[in-house]
Amino acid sequence: MDAMSSVYRELQQHIDERMPINYPATESGVEIRLLKYLFTPEEAKLVLKLSALPESLKRIHKRVKKDGMSTEELEEKLDVLVGKGSIIGGKLIAGKKGEKRYSLAPFAIGMFEFQLDKLNKKFMEDTQEYFDGTYYKAFHKTDTPCQMRTIPIEKSITPEHYVSTYDNIRYIIENTEDPISLMNCICKQGMDVLGESCELTDIRETCITFGKFAEFFIERGLGREIKKEELYELLQQFEDIGLVLQTENTQSPGFICGCCGDCCEVLQGVKRFPRPTELYTSNYFALVNQEKCEGCGTCIDRCQMQARSIAEDVSIVNMDRCIGCGNCVTTCLSNAIQLQKKEKEKVPPKDTNALFQKIMLRKNGFLGSLKLIGKKILGMRI
Repeated sequence: MDAMSSVYRELQQHIDERMPINYPATESGVEIRLLKYLFTPEEAKLVLKLSALPESLKRIHKRVKKDGMSTEELEEKLDVLVGKGSIIGGKLIAGKKGEKRYSLAPFAIGMFEFQLDKLNKKFMEDTQEYFDGTYYKAFHKTDTPCQMRTIPIEKSITPEHYVSTYDNIRYIIENTEDPISLMNCICKQGMDVLGESCELTDIRETCITFGKFAEFFIERGLGREIKKEELYELLQQFEDIGLVLQTENTQSPGFICGCCGDCCEVLQGVKRFPRPTELYTSNYFALVNQEKCEGCGTCIDRCQMQARSIAEDVSIVNMDRCIGCGNCVTTCLSNAIQLQKKEKEKVPPKDTNALFQKIMLRKNGFLGSLKLIGKKILGMRI
């Protein structure tokens, strides 16, 4: 292995070992091709000095000053990488006093999403190969919190079911931080590049971010600011189309996406498992009143998880695949479908940090997590 290939393999292992979501190796080496797209060899060598947790320039500089790099040069190089979408940094993870901080980024949700408006066919072909063949298994793991969860569309919830604040789309929006940004969907954009455009809708602006996430994308020209009134109108459009509402798996999510089963890498990935509900976070499921059901099949067309079928002229719900999005409820002509709340409710982590801490605890175990805390205190890479 030559020196250039070696640094990319080292970077792959660095991301795989340290990030909450693994970045596994493959026989084809597609994960290395993706890194070569995102980093020059010199940049890859520099990123090996970064940790999974945000760190200040001062702390990172201690690891590179022996190479003769000044703090100013380090800042410039890291800012270039942030601009390329290869790492996380700047205001998005700034310290309490606004000081710049930087960290590694997972492949998803992270490096891939940051390539919005920069995609080309070769990168998307490699991304698709990686997602379909290997990465979906790293993204979805049993007994590990998923990065995203499904919340039901508002009109699908009946009054008798108490809706927790984190499952209430209106509550989330009313209590979110400004600004609100509307962006193109990276998954739909990627399918367009591959010549496999979405069959469900021509709409591309289906991703919404809030607060510091919104500022990050607005400043880079990747999103446009909208008001809450426009957002509610968009959500009605999403419902009419049949898009699944997915948010960050936290009580105060930084984003909401309107997703379809033929483009969304998350939904595509979880559908590859025999029982998606074991891996995905949702507090509801659809229940059919067989006496009312007329077997029209509308719910089959609406379902993005392939969880519906018709047997003896009655709609059947595959409980291993239903994620409780509610899209089948609002268009049932005979009012035969209702969402039911699961007996055991899954309470999402408080925020993004708590989510990744839970994922890391599952990945490293209790003792491994304690070692990471010790390394952080000592200023070592994590």
